[in-house]
Amino acid sequence: MSQFSISAYAQTAVEHSRRTILLLLSDCLVLFGSVVFSGVLRQLIPGTEMEAGEYIHLLLLLFLAPLLNYLGGLYGPTPPALPEELRELGISTSLAYVCIAVFSLLENGNLAPSRFDFVFSWILSLGLVPLVRVYVREYFSRKFWWRIPAVLCGPASVASSLNTYLRKHPQCGLTPLALYEGEKELPSVDTGLLVLEDEMELSIFHRQHPDACALVIIEKDAPHKKRQALVDQATLLFSSVILVHEELGNGEVPFWIRPLEIGNLLCLKIRQNLLDPRRLVLKRGMDIILSFVGGIVLLPVFVLIGLCIVIESPGPVFFRQNRIGRDGKIIRILKFRTMVKDAESVLQRYLDSNPELRAEWEADQKLRHDPRITRVGSFLRRMSLDELPQLWNVLCGEMSLVGPRPIVSKEIVRYGTAFGVYKRVRPGITGLWQVSGRNDLSYEQRVHCDRYYISNWSIWMDILILAKTIPVVLKCKGAY
Repeated sequence: MSQFSISAYAQTAVEHSRRTILLLLSDCLVLFGSVVFSGVLRQLIPGTEMEAGEYIHLLLLLFLAPLLNYLGGLYGPTPPALPEELRELGISTSLAYVCIAVFSLLENGNLAPSRFDFVFSWILSLGLVPLVRVYVREYFSRKFWWRIPAVLCGPASVASSLNTYLRKHPQCGLTPLALYEGEKELPSVDTGLLVLEDEMELSIFHRQHPDACALVIIEKDAPHKKRQALVDQATLLFSSVILVHEELGNGEVPFWIRPLEIGNLLCLKIRQNLLDPRRLVLKRGMDIILSFVGGIVLLPVFVLIGLCIVIESPGPVFFRQNRIGRDGKIIRILKFRTMVKDAESVLQRYLDSNPELRAEWEADQKLRHDPRITRVGSFLRRMSLDELPQLWNVLCGEMSLVGPRPIVSKEIVRYGTAFGVYKRVRPGITGLWQVSGRNDLSYEQRVHCDRYYISNWSIWMDILILAKTIPVVLKCKGAY
């Protein structure tokens, strides 16, 4: 092996170690921090005492969770699909706590240190471990050393859109650097990637980037031999190979499918978790508890916002709007009023005098500078506080805390075939599209987020979205 190759492998090992250590530290800090936090809370309860020295050795069993995460490949730069990661993290964390429970019962005859500490820290860990990992990955994915290099093998036309997607989503953990089209000598379009013209150049790229991943694009109209040749060349050199079918997702990466083997056939199974009646019962229970508690806690905020609205623009505090709910029924969602009186006539006069803005309105039913919105309303919209009264819609069973964005009747045609799936679940106050860019996303991307959420829903995904909603709202990203 050349000196250059040895240096490349050494650098790869260092970068891999940094990624692993950072994710490992985040898991350990959350696991042990949750125990410490629950212990501190218990100490605040009058008349309680805690002898930490008696059970510290049991907490060493928490290291079982990071060990299982490592064996499951959860410390790599390319994360699994979010539902899979949530499931694996939940299993590893729960197994660690089950071991603590078993050993404490065998050793002392009862659960030490206390049932409160045990249950509270376990629940806290289940929610915080994936949440902290998401933020660690999002922050460090901006660093070039976090992501692994990738070579796109296939037609340049498809590789170009895939390259754009991966660069816009660095949290995927891949940085496209080169393009290899196999038999073609020159790319049909300019992708901005290094063009590898033959197998020799592909081999040199691998020696320079030994940890690189090969993304092989399966071209639908290409001859079988050509497709097989690309797969064979990639698997011969690269230890990590991902197959991307040209037709799947119309250029978007379709995360709601799972590979499945039936005999010798490779199949793709579409998950639809939110269409399972058992899961809907669990989700509804969470909605009722959190919306009821949230409404009580936020009552002073409701009063303050109502006073501000009335002082600036006399009129009703709340505003009802027709939206499409579950089973396609019309629901009247509740919002704080953010517009002036006769808002529709004001909008029409504004669009008539500014015809260049009509296209912007017709595209997404939104304007960056909407003349109908009051100053208080503008603040409420930026912070998404105008949506808070919809907690009442959640309690009434018309909405959910987390779900697809509620749409109006005019938007049904834009959902296309996805509307059939949309109307089978309750719309949400917040959702995946709100924490993924909000109004900065195209309409097609919003629909993609809704379908992804419905297919891959889990209780921990809801908790994750709720937790991510707070910083997204505070940053006002994509809000207008």
